Amino acid sequence: MKKRAATFLIILFSAHFIYAGPPSTSAFADEGMWLPLYLKKMNEKAMKADGARFSADDVYDINHTSFKDAVVRLNGGMCTAELVSAEGLMLTNHHCGYEKIAEHSDVTHDYLKDGFWAMKKSDELPNPGFTAEILQYMEDETDFINNAVKNISSDDAKEARIKAIKDSIGNAASKDGKFKARVENFFAGNQYFLVVYQEFQDVRLVGAPPSSIGKFGGDVDNWMWPRHTGDFSVFRIYVGPDGNPVPYSKDNVPYKPKYYFPISLKGEKKGDFAMVMGYPGHTNRYATASDLAYSRDVENPTIIDAFETKLAVMKKAMDADEAIKIKLAEDYASTSNTYKYYVGQELLLKHGAGFSAKTEEEKGFTDWVNSDADRKKKYGNVLSGIKDANDKLATIEPAFSYFNYGFASSPLFGYYRTYSPFFKYTREGAAKPGKGDLDTAAKMITDKVNAYFAGGTGEIDKKAFAAALLDMYNMIPAASRPDELTKIVSEDKKAATPEIAVNDFVDKLYKKSMLLDKDKASSFLKHPNLKKLKNDPFYAFERSMLNYYIKNLLPTYYSVEQGIADNRKLYLAGLMEWKKDKNFYPNANSTFRVTYGNVLPYIPRDGVTYKYYTTYEGIVEKSNPKDPEFIVPQRELDLFAKKDFGRYAQDDTLRIDFLANTDITGGNSGSPVVDGNGNLIGLAFDGDWESMIGDLVFNPATNRTICVDIRYVLWVMDKYAGATNLINEMKIVEK
Repeated sequence: MKKRAATFLIILFSAHFIYAGPPSTSAFADEGMWLPLYLKKMNEKAMKADGARFSADDVYDINHTSFKDAVVRLNGGMCTAELVSAEGLMLTNHHCGYEKIAEHSDVTHDYLKDGFWAMKKSDELPNPGFTAEILQYMEDETDFINNAVKNISSDDAKEARIKAIKDSIGNAASKDGKFKARVENFFAGNQYFLVVYQEFQDVRLVGAPPSSIGKFGGDVDNWMWPRHTGDFSVFRIYVGPDGNPVPYSKDNVPYKPKYYFPISLKGEKKGDFAMVMGYPGHTNRYATASDLAYSRDVENPTIIDAFETKLAVMKKAMDADEAIKIKLAEDYASTSNTYKYYVGQELLLKHGAGFSAKTEEEKGFTDWVNSDADRKKKYGNVLSGIKDANDKLATIEPAFSYFNYGFASSPLFGYYRTYSPFFKYTREGAAKPGKGDLDTAAKMITDKVNAYFAGGTGEIDKKAFAAALLDMYNMIPAASRPDELTKIVSEDKKAATPEIAVNDFVDKLYKKSMLLDKDKASSFLKHPNLKKLKNDPFYAFERSMLNYYIKNLLPTYYSVEQGIADNRKLYLAGLMEWKKDKNFYPNANSTFRVTYGNVLPYIPRDGVTYKYYTTYEGIVEKSNPKDPEFIVPQRELDLFAKKDFGRYAQDDTLRIDFLANTDITGGNSGSPVVDGNGNLIGLAFDGDWESMIGDLVFNPATNRTICVDIRYVLWVMDKYAGATNLINEMKIVEK
């Protein structure tokens, strides 16, 4: 359930809804992404009432081994994984490993299509740059930081001091680089916690089912129930001979974890306890009604349209060329996943989901504020301040989102950014580079430029670039459209339509730009010339578009961003004061969280009831050799026909996926799902369609976590793939 931002600029500038979240407004145990260090105080009683037979200390303990020692943050929070053997074996989702599986694939060895299994450790495949982090501890630094800045009156000076203190605390906790440590904001900046990880740099691919199992149902079934997807892959952490984390080396040895999860074959029943631990990315449960309206009416429609354009170009190219299909597989899957998320969220928002609850809460808050003069002075303008900020942000839409999610997400813009070491020399009024400066800049990017051309996707990148430009021309009002785009169409007197004019312009760029020609770009990097670079039509156009963004859009964004952040912080502080008897949980921010509930079915709409699990029969029913999303490997069909389920069966069938009412979001993909004894029973991999608004509003009646049953995972390894070497590593509990 990835919802990753598409580009650097989106991550940097489009954080409008990446803020700390709301308090828990109900007593439902299934709602809440809880901080592990406060489980004992806030949640242990409810956990045990729900069916947990372990303590909060079993989940999180910094002095003794605990579940947290087996929960892994993958690649900086992209996904979650869990350790399942004494030799560093990890399980995560297939879609979490998808990029690495694709990188090891080609038309000769297509591991996406055929799967991959290392039958011995020497066959396991290294993945440079792919990291695994294990939480060491969290520590509340709120009082220390607040006391240090309480006498600073200037907001700017206070923020600068807070940043310096956070950096100092993080640097000290890193123990000279032994750990990865930083202080994170929680509750919209009302609280601060130090988070310390141990990072492992040698993570190797061990196994993956074919996509016909790991991605069964594809885009059609994505975010949907019932599901029949074996969404898992297998990796292993390696360390140096001394047991310390080091980059890949043939001399490295498997990691010996402090703890790893036992695996239960007992099977889950309706109402059974379920806990998910992991690293949820970002939620905004504290969104106001005006925030919901902004998403529904302003931002989401543009994002959806920009993604549709990108996906259409990629799909056409992938359908025409198997090699291109492999190269674009991960990017297409990620973009498609995010696109469908926004489509689902927009549908629910248009049906009014969440608005009544938000409006009612805001009315109660306002009544409480207005009943006291001091509260009115402190909190009286926060809601109107947030709405005013949204109204101001709307003035730079749709240009802001089409730039970020369309133009800036095109590979060609990414390629242009490769030349960033030269940017400081080509800005207006820039100082003349000294002797050797251009050579140094060229050396910094030569490998990246060569890698771009070696990628072999130039023609698709060209089409995606043209399509993004056309979207911007057609969809941004003329008064706020970039001048360069208007000129492209107005100055092409022969073009009958804007589409023809844009395509003609892009064709000319490719003919005239040295940077878009492999040999000419290579020659330039060997003898960099600033005048040639500044006059290059591709470089000049990209620079003008970026300047448009910086000069025309960012000033409005920055003028609003700090104010909206301050108002959100104040609003949350007010809610916590108003509802002082409630247990609050912070919004997700890619730090370790715990959520718990039960294995449960749900009713999605009138007249429809969903069962809480699916079986192999559903795979057979959906099987369609003519539809690439629903192709089933013949070996799997043969095993199904013989009902060769071994010890992984329950009630004479093989269960595939199941539901729990736990509270997750993107980043939780691959998270362990454990039963009341702390045994692994599944891997979280998705949310249901009815929970697409869950990052903004939690509905306990329909929010569900979709999990792959651990017995299906083991069955695929054992019966389908014959990877008994992996089964033998694990601690399996039969009952």
